[in-house]
Amino acid sequence: MDGTLLNDDSKLTKRTKAAIIKAIDAGVLFVAATGRPFSNVKIVNELHDKDMPCIVFNGAAAYMSKSEKQLFERFLDFDLAVEAFEIGQRKDVAQILWTGPRLWANRRCEATSRYEAVCKGLTMSIVTDLATIKDEVEGISKVLWIDHPDDIKRMSVEMKAFFGDRLNCFSSMSHFLEFVSTKASKGLALAEIGRLYGIDRSEMIAVGDAYNDVCMLEYAGFGVAVENAPEDIKAICDFITLSNNDDGVAEVIERFVLGE
Repeated sequence: MDGTLLNDDSKLTKRTKAAIIKAIDAGVLFVAATGRPFSNVKIVNELHDKDMPCIVFNGAAAYMSKSEKQLFERFLDFDLAVEAFEIGQRKDVAQILWTGPRLWANRRCEATSRYEAVCKGLTMSIVTDLATIKDEVEGISKVLWIDHPDDIKRMSVEMKAFFGDRLNCFSSMSHFLEFVSTKASKGLALAEIGRLYGIDRSEMIAVGDAYNDVCMLEYAGFGVAVENAPEDIKAICDFITLSNNDDGVAEVIERFVLGE
């Protein structure tokens, strides 16, 4: 959604809305995929009356848009979540945690308060020791660090080397570094939705802009990067569309789905 479907004002444009509705009316399964929680997909779900899947928490969970039925949830191993959180504490970075639909932070500061404001309708709880909440939560969906883009870039390399294949670690936005289960990614979520609906990957188009989109862009039969994506993201894609501020997703739907 951010940086791809939504423009820089976090809005859906008139053209993009019209393209999505026309595609759905033509029988296309339109799946929003985001690092945000389910409550933040409302902007897309309100466009239509169909009960369609949406991917949240970067593939750690998926829900049906209208019935709100949960299709799956893949929590991060609790001990690994603790490890990532404690490293973040030592580095003194602002941290966000999701335990299903509940939002937590390691402290209230400008960065975490700004994140809370984006998650409209949700109130952030503070936690500094994950052991204190272990018995009251079902699991941890993701740990997210917030810092300056240069520091995030450096720490991304460092953390990927440190954790290896024990968890998935990626930058979803220039100032975010996220930690999720190895069983959680947008690509794996697409595969599961394809299995549920009998849709082959060759029939899928994925559009993205960031490193958390890579597995999805590589899984889909046709991967598309928006113009505002980094060059290395564009390099793995089959097509480069317009930027998120120029209705890039609408162009993809109109050209490759609707044949306009």
